[in-house]
Amino acid sequence: MAYITQLKHLIQNELIPDVEEHIDDIFESIASQKDATVEERAQLEDMQALRDEYKDLLKEINSGDIDEEEAEQLYTELTSMREGEGDEEDDLYDDEEDEDEDDYDEFDLEDEDNQY
Repeated sequence: MAYITQLKHLIQNELIPDVEEHIDDIFESIASQKDATVEERAQLEDMQALRDEYKDLLKEINSGDIDEEEAEQLYTELTSMREGEGDEEDDLYDDEEDEDEDDYDEFDLEDEDNQY
């Protein structure tokens, strides 16, 4: 029952509130612009569908349709997806692949040579 309880908690207290907050943000953006872009409409529909899927999953948990093994798989999948959400932003700057970094070292060396 441990994973069933954890899964239920994750969906009820974290995933659904996060999705609903995102939906609210989209509505606020639409309201401030007086119109929704195609991208905003698509994003809104996706978020609403995701919220509905989470609610359906909660119904299945509450009715006992999900066993412990399935709950473990779902919990693992959902938590790994959630942890991976921020990875996109981390890829924007990668120290190892920064081409400009070497340029700064070259300038530093030239400055040192001119000092003497």
